[in-house]
Amino acid sequence: MNNHVKRDWHKYNQKLVNRGSITFWFDQECLNSWIEKKGKKGRPPFAKAVIRLGWILKTVYRLPLRALQGFMGSILKLMGTSLPSPNYTLFCKRAKEAQESLPKISNTHPTEIAIDSSGLKISGEGEWKVKIHGADKRRSWIKIHIGVDTKTQELVAVEVTNEKIGDATVLPKLVDKAGKRIKRVLADGAYDSATCRKYLHKKKIQECIPPRKNGKIRDEVGMEERNFSVQIASLFGGGKEGVELWKKVSGYHKRSLAETAFSRLKRLFGERLNSKKFENLSVETIFRCHVLNGMNRAR
Repeated sequence: MNNHVKRDWHKYNQKLVNRGSITFWFDQECLNSWIEKKGKKGRPPFAKAVIRLGWILKTVYRLPLRALQGFMGSILKLMGTSLPSPNYTLFCKRAKEAQESLPKISNTHPTEIAIDSSGLKISGEGEWKVKIHGADKRRSWIKIHIGVDTKTQELVAVEVTNEKIGDATVLPKLVDKAGKRIKRVLADGAYDSATCRKYLHKKKIQECIPPRKNGKIRDEVGMEERNFSVQIASLFGGGKEGVELWKKVSGYHKRSLAETAFSRLKRLFGERLNSKKFENLSVETIFRCHVLNGMNRAR
């Protein structure tokens, strides 16, 4: 069955053009609560919504924190209001608070998700410099793990870790965050572990994870679906070719939607993060995911 939906390219192109619009409308309720009543001495007076708004603008327009302060100040001035913009240091200090005030990343209730991980650079030279002159210092990354609703292509679960955390250890967290209606999970060979498979078996979730090319039958509870995949691959001739044919008949191709999500994320916001502390790196990444979902809904 062909589930492809014909796209209205004229409307789609206009929506892409609108992403570059700098026409803003601030809700009057937000403006009315721009400054909170001061509590104890030294407490920043700006409402959480203001800090969250600043981080969204920073993400969409890829602004450094100092430029963000000037950008928001210019918008407020053009609106004819005397409200001040928060200082760039305040955006940094209250970054975690801004993230915690975000709504749930998605309101969809997926039954099938694709899971994958990728890296975002936090330090080190660019690819061209390394190719021509070699690396002078170690490049470092953080890992972002995502779960994508295969029907809507929205991100429904996000987890940020350091680069040393294995993919398989994060799968349970992603599935839990994705909701209680999950019936099927698609993931690549990095998730072919007893931990992942037994967890999915316990949750009564169908798995679509390729077995190793020379995989053997394992007589353990929770490994039944893996053993069935091994048997199917062996019927197709075994080895790499057998696994490739298994992928074609199992519907594994939908897992590529997670790779597509990473491609959009990096093309829109870049592959490098600006923050230095891990906490703020996580905040920056989460905001990118929320904004990407917002753009996805507006397609």
